[in-house]
Amino acid sequence: MKRTAGFRVATSALIATAITLLSWAGLAAGAFQGTQLRLVDALFPAIGPDDRIAVVAVDETSLEAIGRAWPWPRSIHADLVRALRSGGADLIGYDVTFAEPTDPEEDAALAVAIGEGDDVVLAANAIFPPERLEDPPRAVDLDLPIPALGDAAAAVAHANVIPDPDGVVRALPPVIESPDLDYVPALSLALYALEEGFEGQLTFRPDGWQIGDRLIPTGRAHLMDVNFSARAEYPTYQAVQVLEGEVPADAFEGKIVLVGATALGLGDTRLTPLNKTTGEPGVFVHANALNTMLTRAFLFPDGRASVLVAVFVVALLSAMAVAFLRVWASPVVVLGIGTAYFLLAFRRFDDAHVMNLVYPALGLVVAFIGALSVRYFTEEREKRRVTRVFGRYVAQDVVDEVLAAPEAALATLEGQSRTISVLFSDLRGFTSASDGAEPEQVVEALNVYLDAMVRAVNEERGTIDKFMGDCVMAFWGAPRPTENHAELAARAGIKMLDYIDEAVAAGRTSGLEVAGCGVGIATGEAVVGNIGSHDRLDYTVVGDTVNTSSRLCGVAGPGQIVVTEECAAAIRDRFRIGDLPSLEVKGKAKPLRVFQVLREGQEAPEVMEGAVVEYSEEKGHFEQTAPAKAAGYAPIEPRQGDEEPTS
Repeated sequence: MKRTAGFRVATSALIATAITLLSWAGLAAGAFQGTQLRLVDALFPAIGPDDRIAVVAVDETSLEAIGRAWPWPRSIHADLVRALRSGGADLIGYDVTFAEPTDPEEDAALAVAIGEGDDVVLAANAIFPPERLEDPPRAVDLDLPIPALGDAAAAVAHANVIPDPDGVVRALPPVIESPDLDYVPALSLALYALEEGFEGQLTFRPDGWQIGDRLIPTGRAHLMDVNFSARAEYPTYQAVQVLEGEVPADAFEGKIVLVGATALGLGDTRLTPLNKTTGEPGVFVHANALNTMLTRAFLFPDGRASVLVAVFVVALLSAMAVAFLRVWASPVVVLGIGTAYFLLAFRRFDDAHVMNLVYPALGLVVAFIGALSVRYFTEEREKRRVTRVFGRYVAQDVVDEVLAAPEAALATLEGQSRTISVLFSDLRGFTSASDGAEPEQVVEALNVYLDAMVRAVNEERGTIDKFMGDCVMAFWGAPRPTENHAELAARAGIKMLDYIDEAVAAGRTSGLEVAGCGVGIATGEAVVGNIGSHDRLDYTVVGDTVNTSSRLCGVAGPGQIVVTEECAAAIRDRFRIGDLPSLEVKGKAKPLRVFQVLREGQEAPEVMEGAVVEYSEEKGHFEQTAPAKAAGYAPIEPRQGDEEPTS
């Protein structure tokens, strides 16, 4: 299967589509929801607190200074309320439940203090069934403040939070239903409504709660995700400091003050995204919920459609990076895509948009692995095809080099025009030498000669095209593009002559000795490709360059390498080149300028000015038409007994 650009895009799109469908199934089933929550935790804090919020902490120091066990006498709370009110507090929210009556005088003292202003919100504690919450959450029991305190307060609100399965509080219900089916706002919502002056009833909506002209957006089960700020950023004062007047005069001016227990021994701590070890006091959870409402920094998780679009995009980019880039570069790009996505998630979280961090990340990784697998298997098929096609023509090291980047080689199978060098090498005198010899002897000797020629081609990384009797055709420049193809062809021609001489001298030719071989090399444009019928194809080259090389081989004498002008120009600085008479070939408008590559010990022949050789169909035979005899080719007239037909 060819890895065209269209194929790569199509497979990348298929991989991205499959991953998107799997992500849809995972989202529908709620898979990895916990992982998503834990990853989002790392994005906090994203906002700072509203400057209207302050916290009064009942901490260890206050407990020790007051010298009374918790819960404190309610007269102390009365003093605290009056101190906050005199300090200019707009509203006071108590994250302390007063569900049980105590000493009547103590209860009355607090009721009087609360009733002196319409600015105190008291907390109630709801009890929910152990099974799954309803929508909205409905309490089976509600611990309200004692009637004297509840009647004096500006509002009574629930102080409940809903932890996730991992125990971390990330959301709370802005409104719950009491056992009597009345709507009870959260402490934060009650303070928010009083601060903003909203009037009217709470209205249940599919996407949140309506109060006045404001909507409190919520998610599943009508829970509001809290946009947490760092605890240290909230102005916090010890209760004993407030009681003893040791706070700045304007500390509570125009503030919404939340009062709650922060001492660890009092047990009012909750695990939050910002503290999953020791937890944070519950009063700070309510402060953060109130801050989310005041700043309108409600968190909006991306919908399922947005998540699936993100999954498809990152998966597609990941798969295409693998499909189109080098193997070493694709992981770098995929890592860059992932980094860019997470940076975008950070940026959007600052604007209260919560992107899914699980499925796009999984899609990125799975797409990378999937595309890498597709690339591996398609490239393996291509490599097997390259080995099958080119293994018959070129040496193994050339096959290995082609396998490293098979696209260019495979492209030539369909046909490409390339500048190449073509070599023809034909034995001189083999036909007459084999006349009357035994067939086995002829085959054995011919294999020795052909092995010498093929070895030379392979050593110089050429492509064997075909054998034609005692003639070999080879070329350079395809399937592996090479800049110095002319040099390699010339070097192969010299080695052919040397190896044949060595074989003859060593007596390995079964007594069928030849005078050598004639070599012709032409450099120029040729068409390379799989050429033939439907049933049989050969990887070969065709064109005028091939014909010219064949004709040069035809006029080359034993031990002679005849090359075209283009070939000579390319190799002149690496070999000794001798001039030869121009060659007049049928079909050519003017004679070809040809040259001889000189082996070690060979001398350049003298060529008379104006000499032209006319090509003849007989090996090493030509007729000189110039006034002077042209030196350097085979004799003008072959000697009796040496004439042989073309094999």
